[in-house]
Amino acid sequence: MKITKTIDVPRQFIFDKITESSLYDIKQNTGKTPKISSLTGFEYQKNFGKNQSGKIKFDEVTEPSIYAFTTKTNRNTFKTRWELHKIDDQSTDVVIAEESKSSGMVQNINDTIMAFMFGKLKKRQMLAILDEISKAYNGR
Repeated sequence: MKITKTIDVPRQFIFDKITESSLYDIKQNTGKTPKISSLTGFEYQKNFGKNQSGKIKFDEVTEPSIYAFTTKTNRNTFKTRWELHKIDDQSTDVVIAEESKSSGMVQNINDTIMAFMFGKLKKRQMLAILDEISKAYNGR
C-alpha cells in the first residue's frame, strides 16, 4: 500500500505529531523516554490486545523527513515508512508506504484475502490521520 498526499502543514509539525504518538507508546510500554535523535535502531515489545504482542523497531528516523519502523509479530512483519517532502514553508508532500510479509502459507493466503477486503479501509484510516494532523495545525 502506498499513499501520497499534499497537505497544507509544515513538515516539522507533521513529524512532531507522528513522533509524539510513538514516544507516548514507548513510554506506556517500556517506561523509557528516548530522544528522537536516538530512535533509529531502538526497539521495544508491545501488546496489541488479546494474546497478541510484537516487537517494534525503528529502522530510520531522520528529523524532519523520514519516519520508518518495522512491526513484527508471530504471524506477520509490517514495514511502514513515512517520507515528508517539503514543498514550501506551509505545504508538505506526505508519502506513506506499508508492506507486509506473512509467516507461513496459510497465513499468507489469509492475509491476501484480508488485504483485498480491507485495503481501502486501511487507506482511509491513514488519510484520516493526515486529516487530523491538518486539523490540529489549521484549527479546523
